[in-house]
Amino acid sequence: MTSTALLLRWLRRAQFRAQPGRTLASVAAVAIGVALALAIHLVNASALDSFRHAIATVNGEADLQISAAQGLLDEGLLDVVAAVDGIAIASPILELDLYPRSPTRSGEVSRTPLKLLGIDPFVAARVTPALLPVAADTQGAGLRTGPGMRLFDADAVFLSDAATTAYPGAELVLDFGGHPIRLVVSGSLPGTAAGQALAVMDIGSAQWAFDAIGKLSRIDVKLAPGAVLTSTLERLRPLLPPGVQAATPQASEQRMSNLSRAYRVNLNVLALVALLTGGFIVFATLSLAAVRQQQEMALLAVLGAAPATATRALLWQGALVGVWGSLLGIGGGLALAWLLLNTVGGDLGGGYFSGGGALAVRPFAIVGFGLLGCATAILGALAPARAARFLPAARILKAGSQELTLRHFASMRVAVALTVTGLALLLMPPIIGLPLGAYLAIAAFLFAGISLVPLVIEHALDVLRRTWRSSLWRYPAAWLAVTRQAQAPASVSIALAGVVASFALTCAMIIMVSSFRLSVDDWLDKVLPADLYGRTPSSLQGVNASIDSPAQAAISAIPGIKRVQFLRSIDIRLDPTEAAVPLIARSLTAQPIAQQLPLTGTVYTKPPDDDAVVVYVSEAMVVLHGFTPGSRQLLPLGGRQQPVFVAGVWRDYARQTGAITLDLEDYRRLTGDTTVSDVAVWLAEGASVAAVTDRIRQAAPALLNTAFRSASDIRALSLKIFDRSFAVTYVLEAIAIIVGLFGVASTYAAEALNRAREFGMMRHLGVSRAMVMGQLSIEAGIGTTVALTWGGLLGLLIGVILIKQVNPQSFHWTMDMALPLNILVPSALALLVTAILTAVLAARSASSGGPLQAVRQDW
Repeated sequence: MTSTALLLRWLRRAQFRAQPGRTLASVAAVAIGVALALAIHLVNASALDSFRHAIATVNGEADLQISAAQGLLDEGLLDVVAAVDGIAIASPILELDLYPRSPTRSGEVSRTPLKLLGIDPFVAARVTPALLPVAADTQGAGLRTGPGMRLFDADAVFLSDAATTAYPGAELVLDFGGHPIRLVVSGSLPGTAAGQALAVMDIGSAQWAFDAIGKLSRIDVKLAPGAVLTSTLERLRPLLPPGVQAATPQASEQRMSNLSRAYRVNLNVLALVALLTGGFIVFATLSLAAVRQQQEMALLAVLGAAPATATRALLWQGALVGVWGSLLGIGGGLALAWLLLNTVGGDLGGGYFSGGGALAVRPFAIVGFGLLGCATAILGALAPARAARFLPAARILKAGSQELTLRHFASMRVAVALTVTGLALLLMPPIIGLPLGAYLAIAAFLFAGISLVPLVIEHALDVLRRTWRSSLWRYPAAWLAVTRQAQAPASVSIALAGVVASFALTCAMIIMVSSFRLSVDDWLDKVLPADLYGRTPSSLQGVNASIDSPAQAAISAIPGIKRVQFLRSIDIRLDPTEAAVPLIARSLTAQPIAQQLPLTGTVYTKPPDDDAVVVYVSEAMVVLHGFTPGSRQLLPLGGRQQPVFVAGVWRDYARQTGAITLDLEDYRRLTGDTTVSDVAVWLAEGASVAAVTDRIRQAAPALLNTAFRSASDIRALSLKIFDRSFAVTYVLEAIAIIVGLFGVASTYAAEALNRAREFGMMRHLGVSRAMVMGQLSIEAGIGTTVALTWGGLLGLLIGVILIKQVNPQSFHWTMDMALPLNILVPSALALLVTAILTAVLAARSASSGGPLQAVRQDW
């Protein structure tokens, strides 16, 4: 080993012996950041892999899928598609989401739907072989005929392993329109993905059992060998009826990926917040290490050591912190990913995926996040390492050189440049649906704020000295604390950089989530005016079971009901690459529209000569589909494209994909559909909820198993879902605060150690040990208060960007600003108390030796 390597190793060991707690805190901060970022990435990857496997099972080897923008396909289209040149196979599919009844709980209906597919086995064998059933009394895969094979029996159903586990027994009872449909479990689906709950029937039996004679959900198409997809599509599309679309099977995966992408990216960014905070803690640690070691480095330079020795020593220290932090973080991230996947689920509470699935271990991702942790620590060491070379050795050996070294970290020009860059980035539109410009702007503003910390502290201390000049002389400890910090503002600011960063990011997350929750709470007040709500279950292609006109009249005449409002909800598909859009038909003429919908802007009046139907759209419709207020659009209704006029935009937190509302009479005129799917009931005074709901179920069989909920129940359930969706965010907030506590504690512990000689000199001049402890505690209180105030202001700025830019660009909805002081103030007080207590304990330890021993020179 060379002499330089030995010297660097000696310096690293000396640094660890001098500040073991602060070094371990830096390692812990990097480890926490790597663990969180890696765990969330792996959980998201696992969920997407599970979804892809499930989609691959259902889609099989299809090259195209043909489906209706609204409702179901006519079975006659199957022959038209099969006759197109270039198409080898056209496989009919009937897809239903049905709710099984429990055989052990008095027929209680499950709240989780089971997907049932009706297939033509002979055709599906060539397109979707994974869906082929195996009878219970046969061996091997494939179709069998014989006494045990009941595939074509009217009541035969075949279940995947996951469905068999969820619904054991020889009989499967499914709820359809309030009526039980009894099916006999006749075998299994060995080709389905693990954890995929699926049922398969012969398509003819499924059409008969579920009242869909002559109807299909989609047609899976496999091209002939050598056929070109684009040419086949050109021949096929003119033959498709209005409102029928042809898309590749990958569109389903793309729709889900698009829908959950913003949520996944936001979680990853929030996880990286902890890693970024850890980087600032490393920066503060090694900055103080540079100050502590600079006289030793200067002496070594005078004695002939290479000029780059100090720089290399600090970079090696940062690299070791990164390596150890990354290794610990990788282990913790894998364990955390497994825990989250098996407890919270693959969607991390977001509601995009169901189930957990197997953990997808991605070696490249593991290595990438490990390298990211190392890079964060090295970047944290880069600035102190460069600063260590600024001053000549002879000047460093003089007193006061530490402050001169640290002043290089403060730069008004850098702060102005970063601020201007951040403002420019805020003007960027979203890229691939993600607010990348806003994220970069947040980073620019944060670094600008950090670079201004020395100037902020210097100005704050100057104001404090001028304001309390006459009073400070009465309290020697306070005078010493303020004077010392005023003389060395750069040292104070570097020590508090991690505090500013962690508290700023914590405040931003708390402000964003609290504002969102408050906005959702206010929104629920607007959209839940009735006393009771009920909805028929969805079964066929997003179409809910229906309540016909006689049942509607019977419900309206029930005693105890003061008023009833009926709604029709269907799904329409405007773009094959985007999720279906709910169309909600309800009476909009009974009251002013502003009292019925949470409008966000101006209501436009339709031109008198325009025959288009008036609709109101959610905020997501404007971004995803271009339904701007005042514009004229087309909707697939009643088998053709109907013109509509967008009169206004309303806020909707329930549907990220967008939603459209129109008057119920207009919907009936365009479609001829007089049925409804939802009921909102206002009760008469003194009416019994149980009695009214029983009469409603008797009047409408489709509502027989519907759980009617009050507005308060829906509110509580909605907020519970909200809290579940943001559960990971709450955890990230708590971790950011904990990392901040580490930073504060280690900051003042290191500060006390670095100033042991200073405290020894004060003791030698007659200052008591209690006064030394009081001085450092006051310094901690003043410095941390300034850091928390500045960090809170930075957090407020970042929170505004999250609310006004990130959320609208990610999820396409807006929210009102809220400042949750009930959370922010206790968090700030916890950090402040931690800083003061740590300073007292550290000062007590640093001043425990004799004053002569503390001031003696070590060389």
